[in-house]
Amino acid sequence: DISPHTRMMSPTMLFSACLLLLGVSLCSGAFQAGVAKIDGTLPIGVPLAGYNHGTRRYKDWPLPQPRNYTNWMAPSTGVMDPTWVKALVLDDGSDLVCMVTVDAIGSDENLNTLAYGFAVEMGFTIPVNNVLFSMSHSHSGPGAVSSDFLWAFAPATDLLVPELQRALAQSMATAMVQALKNVKPAQFAVGSFNLTGVTQNRRARISPIVKIDSIDPHFGVIRVDDAQGNPIATVWNFAMHGVCYGPENMHTSGDIMGKACELAEDAIGGTVLFINADAGDIDPTSLSCSSPPQFTGAMTIAKFLQSQRATMTTTTTVDLTPTSNVVDFGPTNINATLERFNNCTHGGFLDMCSICAVLRCDLNPHLGSAWIEHTPRFFGLRITIGNDHTIIVSMPGEPLLELGWWVRNDTAALGFTTTFLAGYSNAHMGYFAPPIEYDVGGYESPLTFWG
Repeated sequence: DISPHTRMMSPTMLFSACLLLLGVSLCSGAFQAGVAKIDGTLPIGVPLAGYNHGTRRYKDWPLPQPRNYTNWMAPSTGVMDPTWVKALVLDDGSDLVCMVTVDAIGSDENLNTLAYGFAVEMGFTIPVNNVLFSMSHSHSGPGAVSSDFLWAFAPATDLLVPELQRALAQSMATAMVQALKNVKPAQFAVGSFNLTGVTQNRRARISPIVKIDSIDPHFGVIRVDDAQGNPIATVWNFAMHGVCYGPENMHTSGDIMGKACELAEDAIGGTVLFINADAGDIDPTSLSCSSPPQFTGAMTIAKFLQSQRATMTTTTTVDLTPTSNVVDFGPTNINATLERFNNCTHGGFLDMCSICAVLRCDLNPHLGSAWIEHTPRFFGLRITIGNDHTIIVSMPGEPLLELGWWVRNDTAALGFTTTFLAGYSNAHMGYFAPPIEYDVGGYESPLTFWG
């Protein structure tokens, strides 16, 4: 099984964490918070992003079959759940931050930039460096809203339709502005718990370092109440792919995470926001996906969230220290090999796998920003309550489990009590596999684009 590994954090994350730990604000006022929830559902007929096979993909791909909103993917045929767009604004009297969540596959830089621009036009005053854009990673959310051609051609999202991108960006902007307008005196608490039994590691059959139960159990919770103790918002942070609905589903849905939020809102009150974590190789179990559309796992998560939230003691003395850093990854280093793409180390047609294992038949295209974004903005937020320091740090894609442990160990060594890993946030640059998993191959390895 996986246990924490002591590894060096990337310079970007290390810089952000050190800055947050050392840069304690010297002044703060009364804590305030505001939340908003907007129905951002796009028209029936949009492609559903996440799967590039089965019913979702046209059988003659890559030949296009243009429709109103689709080219390579079949149009959706209905709406099972709204595409919820939610925003939470926190204000410690010195700094304001905003967290935006969307029931969608991945965070797109151009979509986020468009949403922020719309919000500013509507009166939003929080600096963009203090905003986190996080997507749930539902595989039944809207496609055709990303500018990245690689995801479009896969086809996992389909080609960008500007009117759809603008519509979703407008919903995001509206949520941000309303949340800021809704700010009022509030109480705050943050904590971390462990939840097991609802997720599994999907790489267990091929990886030498994980088992089926090698998962990230960290379950982060943020509790926000008004001055009278009534719930304003709840944030939960957990690693889980949104794949209970498979590629045959053609109805828009927030999948298991969206249902868990809905059930928790019914039980707790207020607005419940979900931020995914290091879920690159973490799926819900078959039991968790049973009994749709309620989902056994969603009911378990909602009850767990409700019970753990109730144990948390709120305070009005909170210090927020946000930071942000843009990193240019440069063009991709895909390093395509038969071993990594097909787990093919010997044999094959004309014994090609054996030959290439010796000759290293690498194809290493260096794709630029027209294909996939490569200048993500890393977001970090230090939350200080008394002597406890919590950090929320963004990850621009799908980190695998071991990478999540590296970050958690490094932040703990820096003095942080609790770490929230915000995967699928501010950008979506594919998977991020640690060296051993990269070399093992499998689905996640060739989609790790920078080595």
